[in-house]
Amino acid sequence: MSSIGIGLIGTGYMGKCHALAWNAVGPTFGDCPPVRLVHLAEVDRDLAREKANAFGFEKATGSWRDLIADPEVDVISIAAPNAFHPDMAIAALESGKHVWCEKPMAPKFDDALKMRAAARSAGRAA
Repeated sequence: MSSIGIGLIGTGYMGKCHALAWNAVGPTFGDCPPVRLVHLAEVDRDLAREKANAFGFEKATGSWRDLIADPEVDVISIAAPNAFHPDMAIAALESGKHVWCEKPMAPKFDDALKMRAAARSAGRAA
């Protein structure tokens, strides 16, 4: 793998924190593949474009499902409102993506168990 393609869902305070963290991977760790900020999703397409430019992402969309379907994305950071985490994470895992999900990972324990099962089934980290 020449680089790790990152997708970000959600651009509020924690979304910005995730973007900053991904930008810091190379300078902080140095001995890992470079990170490429590929795709950003926000509910409003114009806001997505604005935040993609601000955070350094190559592409922007108003649909988190489009981001998940992007073959250039390897890891998806989920920083959307908590109620959406399970659906987004499970869809990402079922698409073969690794997931970095903001806490709490799910509003209900049963949802967290479903997310864990999806990660195990897909052989992906979540």
